[in-house]
Amino acid sequence: MATLHGYILRELLKTTGLALVAMTVLFTMGGGLYNIIRFEGVSAGDLMTIVPLLIPIVLTMSLPIAALFAATMVYGRLAADNELTACKAAGINVHRLFLPAGLLALFVAVFVLLVGNFVIPSFVQQITNYARNNLRDIIAQNLQQEGFLRHREKGSGAAYTVTAERVQRVDERELQDRGFEVGTGLQYLHISNPTFLHVDGSGRLVRFTVANQALCRFDIRPDPMELMFLVDDARDFEVGRQAVHIGQQQIGPVGIPVPAPFQLSFADLRSLLHWGRQPWDVPRLTEPIRDYIRAVTLRRFFDHAAEQIARGTLELRDRQGTPYVISGRRVKVEDRGVFISDGRVLVPRGGAAQPTRYEAREATLRAIQVPGTPNFDVELILLRTAESDVLEYEPKGAGRYGEPRRKQTLSFDGLQLPDVVLADARTYTPAAVVDPQFPLPGDERLEERRAGLRDQAAKWQRKVAATIHFRLGYSSCAIVAVVMGAILGVLFRGSRVLAAFGLATIPLFGVLMLMVVGRQLAEQTPTQQLGPLVTWGGLAGVLVLDVVLLRLGVRR
Repeated sequence: MATLHGYILRELLKTTGLALVAMTVLFTMGGGLYNIIRFEGVSAGDLMTIVPLLIPIVLTMSLPIAALFAATMVYGRLAADNELTACKAAGINVHRLFLPAGLLALFVAVFVLLVGNFVIPSFVQQITNYARNNLRDIIAQNLQQEGFLRHREKGSGAAYTVTAERVQRVDERELQDRGFEVGTGLQYLHISNPTFLHVDGSGRLVRFTVANQALCRFDIRPDPMELMFLVDDARDFEVGRQAVHIGQQQIGPVGIPVPAPFQLSFADLRSLLHWGRQPWDVPRLTEPIRDYIRAVTLRRFFDHAAEQIARGTLELRDRQGTPYVISGRRVKVEDRGVFISDGRVLVPRGGAAQPTRYEAREATLRAIQVPGTPNFDVELILLRTAESDVLEYEPKGAGRYGEPRRKQTLSFDGLQLPDVVLADARTYTPAAVVDPQFPLPGDERLEERRAGLRDQAAKWQRKVAATIHFRLGYSSCAIVAVVMGAILGVLFRGSRVLAAFGLATIPLFGVLMLMVVGRQLAEQTPTQQLGPLVTWGGLAGVLVLDVVLLRLGVRR
């Protein structure tokens, strides 16, 4: 039996390999890459880098079909050459000869599962990084071949068109000598006789600029990357406003989003499983949840400050530990801070026994996020009004103060959030935001915002679950499809092998269609539980059909 299994398996692998090579070359080197070269401005040399990254993606689509074709061909030939009849005459159970087809199907399923969930996501990221790092060369190639470049903004529909007579790269030393910023993430392109056309979303001309030359700067450090033009000897025509001649003019920067944004289809399985358990870590949700946590932290501080001032005083400290004791006659929490009327601030100065006193008819407490960190600095602003200036009283000893010095506006910045607020803020985690049982401070608008985030988290959780079921189902469909092809090959006895192959693809594509439907159903709240049943029900139906055909159509 081992000899027979090895013989059939070798034939299956040989035929699968030949079919796979042909299909991979057809799908990879066909119209897709031709369109990239023709319309996207990618040179033939760039394909040497891009094609190896595309092959794994093509393999996951072509390998199941190649294996199905091989199983139909090999088992059809075995039946046509009466080799199965000879095995039956020798007392061999013919059903056991389908083991190689099962092993091939299992290999295809495991290969598609591993490559689709762990290899392709990293390759897609490499393609995206390649596009970012070589955007200048891609645009230069496009301008040289097509003579123009067009970019349309999403949402507004505004279109920007650039034409050029000639383009060339610029030496960094020359740029440094002229005072331009150079370094990692910055790329430059010199354009001769450019024109710039700006059209709004309705197709109306907004701005038209022609120039003798232009220096185009690509800044790939931010996301989206930015494109800026510095034009020389330009004539700028702004429709309905003016037409001027300018020696030098800057156009932009304009954000250029790189294709292939975040998609669940390109995420690896580890990330999907993690997001299924913790949907608040989905990249589309992390920043909105951080913004909400910052808003809740501010609201907690504002409520605490208003409560303390209403009770008597609020004490804040700066980075050096100097206390600021704040009081007021009335206090009101507003969207951007705390409004205090008849405010008073006591601040110790030097070695004086008494603190310096500040008074103002109106004062405002607000918090400002420290750039690049999640922390906040508190700013206290004493405001001058029409009736009164800000007053500063210096201590004179024995509980006395001198005459006040009048000021227009006074600001104390660098104050820190109180410890009680920081302690509460540490409990405001992304998990707490999406947990309806966890109480968070806020007004009606913050509650609506939180409800929206919970809905988004539930939506992404459903999408992640649907994607996982789809991927596992797509990998598993090779098992039932390849076995189906082997059975039909035997039933048709090789006389009509293409008909057998075509008939075997019907349940394959039927299952794939059911998987797409199941994925869509799983992403919707009312049909969330029905989606996986549709996905796996189609596979189970084909598996049952395999068993029936094997038992009734292929005699042992």
